[in-house]
Amino acid sequence: MKIYFISFVISVLMMALSSVAIYNITDHIDPPVTPEGHKYMPTENVAKALFLSIIIGAVTFISVVRILRRRPKK
Repeated sequence: MKIYFISFVISVLMMALSSVAIYNITDHIDPPVTPEGHKYMPTENVAKALFLSIIIGAVTFISVVRILRRRPKK
């Protein structure tokens, strides 16, 4: 049970950090500005960041569980 809790905490932290990083990258690559120069709500960039951070969180959770389940070699 301890393995899953540690994996969950690490994956949530990774999701939070990756969502901020991905949002900043997508906001820089595709800024939310109309052709007239007006700014608008970047819902597309937010959706991209959330979707990719969920995928990264799942991969992180699975990886950490596998790493923590390895038995030490004798």
